[in-house]
Formats: sequence, structure tokens, C-alpha cells
Amino acid sequence: MNLGLFINELLVPRLGESALINTPHLIVFIDTKANCVFAMNMASTNKPRKFSLDAIYDELEEGQLVKGGLDIPDYMALSDEFISEKDIKKRDLKYQVIKPIIDYLGDFLSSNNYGKGLIQQCLLIAKEVGLKANRTQIYDFLYRFLKAGSNANAFLRKPGTGKTINKVYARKTGPKRDNKTIGRMRTDKDNKNIAAITRKYIFTSHPISNHEAYQKYLDKYESDPVVDMSTGEITSFKRWDDELRLSETQFSNCVSSMKKKYKDKLLESQRKTDEFNKDVKGLTGNIDDYFGAGPGDVYQIDETPLAIELTDEFDPTRQKRMGRPTCYSVIDMFSKVWVAIILTFAKASAHTAREVLFVAFRGKDKFFEEIGIKPRHPHSIEGKCKRIMLDNLEFASDLERSVSKDAHIEQIYNTEGNSQQKGGVERRHKTLEEFLFGMVPGVGKKHIAEYLKRNLRKDALLNIRELYQLLYDFITTYNNFAVVEDMVITKEMKMDGVRKIPMDKFKWGLQNRPGFLKAANENELYLSLLEVGQVTVHRGYLLLPGKYFASKKGQPSKGLKYTCDWTLENGIQDHEGGKLPRYSCRFMRYSLGIIYIETQDGLQPAHLHNVHKMYENSSAEMVHIYQKEQKVEDDKLKAVYQDEMSGVRLSANNIVQNAKSEKTPITANAANTQDLNANREAAIERERELSREQLARVNAERGITVPHEPSNKTPTENETVPSTESSNKSTASLFAEKMDARNKRMKGD
Repeated sequence: MNLGLFINELLVPRLGESALINTPHLIVFIDTKANCVFAMNMASTNKPRKFSLDAIYDELEEGQLVKGGLDIPDYMALSDEFISEKDIKKRDLKYQVIKPIIDYLGDFLSSNNYGKGLIQQCLLIAKEVGLKANRTQIYDFLYRFLKAGSNANAFLRKPGTGKTINKVYARKTGPKRDNKTIGRMRTDKDNKNIAAITRKYIFTSHPISNHEAYQKYLDKYESDPVVDMSTGEITSFKRWDDELRLSETQFSNCVSSMKKKYKDKLLESQRKTDEFNKDVKGLTGNIDDYFGAGPGDVYQIDETPLAIELTDEFDPTRQKRMGRPTCYSVIDMFSKVWVAIILTFAKASAHTAREVLFVAFRGKDKFFEEIGIKPRHPHSIEGKCKRIMLDNLEFASDLERSVSKDAHIEQIYNTEGNSQQKGGVERRHKTLEEFLFGMVPGVGKKHIAEYLKRNLRKDALLNIRELYQLLYDFITTYNNFAVVEDMVITKEMKMDGVRKIPMDKFKWGLQNRPGFLKAANENELYLSLLEVGQVTVHRGYLLLPGKYFASKKGQPSKGLKYTCDWTLENGIQDHEGGKLPRYSCRFMRYSLGIIYIETQDGLQPAHLHNVHKMYENSSAEMVHIYQKEQKVEDDKLKAVYQDEMSGVRLSANNIVQNAKSEKTPITANAANTQDLNANREAAIERERELSREQLARVNAERGITVPHEPSNKTPTENETVPSTESSNKSTASLFAEKMDARNKRMKGD
């Protein structure tokens, strides 16, 4: 039995059995304190209706209600890549208008006056952003958003509706300033200049403020230097007029966009501050108030090399050493439950990022069956969490490539310079090592002498499967029986008999704080977590660039070619010149035989082109290695070929020179007035004579005598009858003798 309810789940009544509803309703809000659920009637556009949480649970348990999944139209599932900038802008404006209600949805739904205060805020925002809307339209926006599973794409226009209006803007002006002047629009050149200032003064270990950076920008790019004529030195800068330069707001907006787009680089550049706050700065102790509203609200993820030496699982003698595995741990911040552990020898990558999330979200029984273990206690934790918290330097960039927008998982990073927020999951790794130390051979402390490390590798005994068994025995026991002294237990939990045991709080949260974990089909989950890339569509193939599987050192690699039925059938590969189309794609780094193209019709498979079939079951790393080896081999073969071709070119030159020495002068008229048909007929007759001679030789070798048949052709007046001696020789023999004589002359014989 599923213990919890999820936001965006459908409640579907069995025919005539439910006393609560008679049409499908979509859950939009759950209030456990008030013991109620709010759900939208999918057959109408009325305000979400309030139901008793206990009554819903009772009907679900009795089977009068069943859960369903929301199936949204294709155009609502499109990624921003397939939506025009104009439609994105309209969509985001409408979402911005209703955001006050979304932020306080519980207050709005519980209000007896239809949330008029929040509606008034929405109307004010609509006025500020220039969107014409009345109270009825605000309700319409909200209900459309909720019925689409809280998907902002609900505000997109349905394909095939509306009219197209072409507008031509002869001149665009910038925003109106506080001093009443009208500024200019920001250009691509401005963006490049702002980016240069940002990299120099903000993306550093000691950044300056946006205001100070703006002054640097004005000095360099939007001012005329004032030069002292006597010394030739620049003494000051004379700023351009207001209408000719960008405002500080325009500058700050561009800087903010860069900070969001290159967040990992920004945080990396300020690493010293992060280390100070992680190791020195005092802790507030209230992190659970922000990141622990319920099970699945926030999962923490961290990785560390475990201090244990392993052997190869496929070596029966246990002589082959594998070194230390990397351990990824996923912890639920609400209950402190250990959601999942992943062991790997691979370095951090987009592939390992997706593997961690896939195992954390999927049903664990199938995973245990795949790796061949059976933990001591059940581990029935599954479903997609709402948010992921991770270290901003170690995991962020790889996760960005692994988790697409379609996965609908919000990524949050530690507050800048506060890796202490992730201390919970980091302490878990120490707990694992303490459990293994002294019990399993090959386990040691991280900071020990080199000679002791050599002994640890010598003592290595277990393989990765056996370590999996040990660790999942440990964490399932921990989840179900360990007392976590610093666990936050509220008065409500205490009255309900919740103990300071992770699984106790997790189960209580599923009943009383649901709405964060989302159900997920395993196959859909798998596809949504594949690594994200981009293919270029050519006339004869789709190209996945080599940058996705080049070496870490940045060595170049050729791409792989694919064929896709969907792009062919829809005319995407019809090349008419111009810029080549590009499509986002998903691929598995360790098996590149098939990739999936993101289209408006969903994910479409593309298979390796015949020219690259040799890479059918190869990983990205092996493709790079194979291509590098192939290039070395090809270069050697090309060198041999060119050596051989030099002899061919020399022979051709000799033939040409010899022919020139034999050629007698001829006029153009004489060359063009010859009877080509007669000349060709003579050549054809020589070919026939060769065929007859070849047949005669074969018959002679077989002992067959054939009477001689004279040729039907009689010589013309201009033709001479060849002598008996010369007629016994074939044309090929005569040419061979001629070439032999020429070669002797060339050698001086």
C-alpha cells in the first residue's frame, strides 16, 4: 500500500463507488495540520475543492478511489528550445502575475473571500508589468496553471489557434530613466563589454560590488578620456550623455544573468570564502527550518572516496587490485533517512550524476536484484524529490548536463560559502568508514603514512558487490533502528509516538507531511535522466559532436553519425542551404549505439550510421580512444599510399614524355576531320582478335582442334595487310616489347 499522497496525482473514482467525487480530481495542495486536501475538478474550471485527508485515505484503502497520472498535451511538455521568445515572454508574464497566489496557495485556498487580498496583489503586479487583466482573468490564469500540473506552459497558445500579426519596429528605445531621459537598447557588443568587466572584477576571490563594477564599465567603454596636453596622461573620464549610455539597472541585469548562467565558475572563483565559512564560521542550527518541510522536500547528495581497498569481482583469486571506490550518498533532510548509496570506480561525470539520481528515485528492490544483494531490512523508499541540494563545486556542472528540464527537479546549491549546510551527509561518510574500520581488511584512515597505505592495498580482500551488501545492511539497519539524537521532533510528532529513528519520522511524514515526493515511471525516469547533448542535422546523417566524449585534457575527437527515421520523415534532413538545424538529445555515455532526439513528438530514437557501426557497444571514452588509434593507423597507411603514388606519378610522366617523342605534328583540322567510327571499328576488331587468340590458347591447352576461320573483313585501299610474322603477335605483346625497349633507353642500355 502506498502510504502517502503526492502533489499532481489524480484521484479517480471507481464507477458509482466513491462518496466524495464522481469525476477525476487533481491534487494541488495538502494541509496535514488542517487534515485536508485541495483538488481541482478536471471537468470544470472552478476553485479547488476541499476534502478531508482521512476520508481520502479511507476511500483509497477501500479501493473506492484510485490514483492516476496527469497526461498533459504535447505542446505543454515542450522545452523552451521549441518555444518562441515571444511566447516565452507572454508565458512568464502571466506566471509572474499569479506568483503571489502560488507562494501562498494554502492561504488562498483556505480563504472564505476567495483570497481577495492576494488577488489585489496580482492585479498590482499585472499593472506594473503592463499585462491587462481583471479579477476573473486572474482566477482563470491560476486554475489553468494548477490543472496543468503547476506547469507554466499552460499559458502557451494551443497550436492552431489565434491569428498571426506581423509587426515591424523601425527603432527600439531603451527603458525610461528616473531623470525622464530615454536610454538605448543593450546590444551584443554591450553584453561582451559587460562580460569582460564582470570576469575581471566580480568573478574573482575578492569581488567588488555591482555599483563599483558599473563605474569601471563606464570608465572603459562609455566615457571619453580627458588628457592633460602638457604631460599626455589621462587625468579623468568624461562620461557620455545619459541617452547614449546604459543605465546601472541594465548593467546589473546583464551581470545577474551571467551569475546564474555561470554559477559554478562564480562560486569556484570565490573558493577561499567558502572554505572559511565551511571550517570556521559559526552554525545557526536552524537549517531544518528551511530544507526539511517533509519527506522528499530536499535530498542532499555528496561524494567521497571511501578509505577501503577493493579487489576485482571477476578475479576468483582476488589478486587483482581495484583501489578505492567513490561513494555517493543521498540523504532525506526531513527524516535523515539514508535514501541510497552508489559505489563506482569512475570519476565524477554527468553519467555518474544521473546514476545517483536514478537509483535514489527508483524502486530499490529491482536495483538490489541487478547488483545481486539482499539487505537485512526492507528499503522501500522511491519517488522523485522536489529539490536537490549539492556542493556547488564538486557536482554541479555534471548534474547540469545530466538533469534536463523535463525531469522537473529543482537544483539548489549551498548558500555561497556555506558548505557547512551539507555537513549531515558528509558526516554519514565518516560513519560508514568507522563501521568498516577494524572489521574489514583493507580499510584505513585517510591521513596515514605511505608505507601503511601499501599494506592496506596488500590486505585488500572484498570486491565491490560484497561492499554493497555490507553497506546496505548497515544503512537499512541504521534507517530502522538508529537513534539520531539531534533529530528534530516536534510536539505533534511526539504525541503521535514518533521516535528519534529516521524511518519513524519518514513514515510519519508520508502520512502527515506529504506532497513533496512525486511518483515516477521507471522507464520515463530513466530517459529523463540521460545525459543531455545536441546534434546537428545534416542531409545524410545527424552528428553528435566529439566534444561530448573528448578526453578530460581537451584533446579533439571526431563526432559520431546517426540516422533517425523521424527527422527523415518530417523533412528535417532536407538540406536547402543556410544554417543547419540543431536538436537537443539524450544519450548514455557508456553505450552510444542509440541516442534519443528531443522533438515536439517526444523522444525519438536515432541509431549509429553504418560508417560508425564499429562503435555499436562502445562507451564515449572508448570511442575517443578508438578514433585516436584509427587516426594514427590511417596516417601511416596514407603515408604508404603516397609513397606508392609517387611511383605511379613517375610512370605517368614517363609514358607522357615517351608518347610526346613519338608524336608527329598534326593540325587541328586534320585531327577533327578523321573518321572516328572507322578508327574505333579497327580498335574493336583488334579487341576481337585478342579474344579469338585467347580462345585458341584455351582450346589448344585442352587438346581441342578448331578449324581456322578467316576474318570477314577485307583491307581497304588505305590499309596494309600485316605480315605473317607480325600478325602472329598480339597488340598487347607489341606494346609490352615497345615499353621494354623504352625502359632500356631510359636506363641507358
